[in-house]
Amino acid sequence: MNQKAEKFSQMLAQLPDDNVFETREAEGDEDHLVLFRSSLEVKKDWFLPMVVFLDDTIYTIVRVWAMNDAVNDDNREKVREYLTEMNRRYKVFKYYDTEQGDVVIDACLPDNAEHFDPESVAVIIDVIWDHLKETFPELEAAIKGK
Repeated sequence: MNQKAEKFSQMLAQLPDDNVFETREAEGDEDHLVLFRSSLEVKKDWFLPMVVFLDDTIYTIVRVWAMNDAVNDDNREKVREYLTEMNRRYKVFKYYDTEQGDVVIDACLPDNAEHFDPESVAVIIDVIWDHLKETFPELEAAIKGK
């Protein structure tokens, strides 16, 4: 396990027993990638997949799949308008849509193993989570073309 992942694991070990991260090391990855998978509940019984990517590079990525297979020819323009507006309003993370029609949120934190602060990752996760709990109905409306 890389040093950033070890530090993040140590922080998680200090949390209450309801730690909901599943850890997986990517086999054969030259940057020693470790994935920390979880989910964020944005409304009652509606969970969004989230992954924290920790490796030997100078980047840490927090990724949340806000909607899967949701963007299509009928709603693409409305969704992209919404994503552009969110990207104007929020600087700590960025929205985008994938070729598969998913709406994804990424936060990228520059760091290295020596200066890695797992608490900053936890703060970013909380910021994204709070944002999604507040704005998820807007995203749903954009997906529906409203």
